[in-house]
Amino acid sequence: MNNLKNKNILLCITGSIAAYKSCEIIRLLTKEGAQVQVAISESGLEFIGAATLAAISNNKVITELFPKSPKKGLEHIDLAFDLDLIVIAPATANILCKSGNGVADDLISTIISVCEQKQIFFPAMNHRMWQNQATIDAVEKLRLREKIVINPDEGHLASLHTGEGRLPTINKIINEIKKCFDYVLHLENQNILVTAGPTREPIDPVRFISNRSSGKMGYSIAKICKDYGGNVDLISGPTNLQIIPNVNTMNIETTNELYEKMIFLLEEKKYKYIFMVAAVADYQLKKIKNHKIKSKENKLNLELVKTIDIIKKTSEKNEGITIGFALETENGERNAKEKMRKKDLDYIILNYANEENAGFESNTNHVYMFSKNGFKKEFKLDRKDRIAKKIIDSIIKND
Repeated sequence: MNNLKNKNILLCITGSIAAYKSCEIIRLLTKEGAQVQVAISESGLEFIGAATLAAISNNKVITELFPKSPKKGLEHIDLAFDLDLIVIAPATANILCKSGNGVADDLISTIISVCEQKQIFFPAMNHRMWQNQATIDAVEKLRLREKIVINPDEGHLASLHTGEGRLPTINKIINEIKKCFDYVLHLENQNILVTAGPTREPIDPVRFISNRSSGKMGYSIAKICKDYGGNVDLISGPTNLQIIPNVNTMNIETTNELYEKMIFLLEEKKYKYIFMVAAVADYQLKKIKNHKIKSKENKLNLELVKTIDIIKKTSEKNEGITIGFALETENGERNAKEKMRKKDLDYIILNYANEENAGFESNTNHVYMFSKNGFKKEFKLDRKDRIAKKIIDSIIKND
């Protein structure tokens, strides 16, 4: 599924204040398995150092057209035979105009002139520079020669003006690079919300009620949605899992914190899909002790009350498709369908806690998928990331 793996990408950095964002671009590309080398212009070095770029890319950074200790041949000429893609980010008006008009008088413009591989430009500049007729003409010439030029975003600029000229978002940059390798982005420009992991309901300052959820299923859902180009928000209970690059992860502990975070996000944006994967505690302590409970008695009685029904409370704010998860030990299909009906879910995913190698803490899962429209599908035991892909593919197909 990851078509950036082992791709050789040259990132050309030119002299824009947005050059600092190149570090995140490199980090995400390498996380996707790409091999990244950096070439940076003299003016680009005014904004970010070669040592930083070399450390992040784990490759030598090309900074000179004619190095002081030249090797056989020319270094920039050798690049022409090894690359799969050339990314120019940020691309200034200067490099756009040079490239559009065939000028090759410095490191970056020479590389662009010599290399025939696919090239993609991500402009960043003052809005008047972007609107300058010379820039407009140069961009048109580049596009006529089948170079890819992505329009900059609109917003606040470093020059303290507002207009079109911001470097596109990192998510958009990565998505556009993926499309250069014919990657199908099923969820491009879609907002996706995923909840994952357990919640913890405190008893006293040192104890809590929780469950055995590892968060692996929710994190797998979030990663596949990100791989498909989605703008993913992940609300995670306590887990030992690594942060997913390019996924906006927010950590919570209690069910109330999860509810409050969801309400905030639902008021901020609209989501195409909401995956309620978190294993939310059904009960919480009626009164939390503000001191550690001493183990003096043979018995300890705790009064519990129901936690908030998050799906019910957030349903009126949610305009997207909601997918719930049901973990059962018996009468699974009946209970799952009843939960889907009561909570007005579009889909529900059922698995069994008492099935070997499935459910909590396992790297694999075996699930059944139901929709309110009568769709039913079984996904046999498989790794959780592959199960996640099958779930998402089925939802997209049936949407």
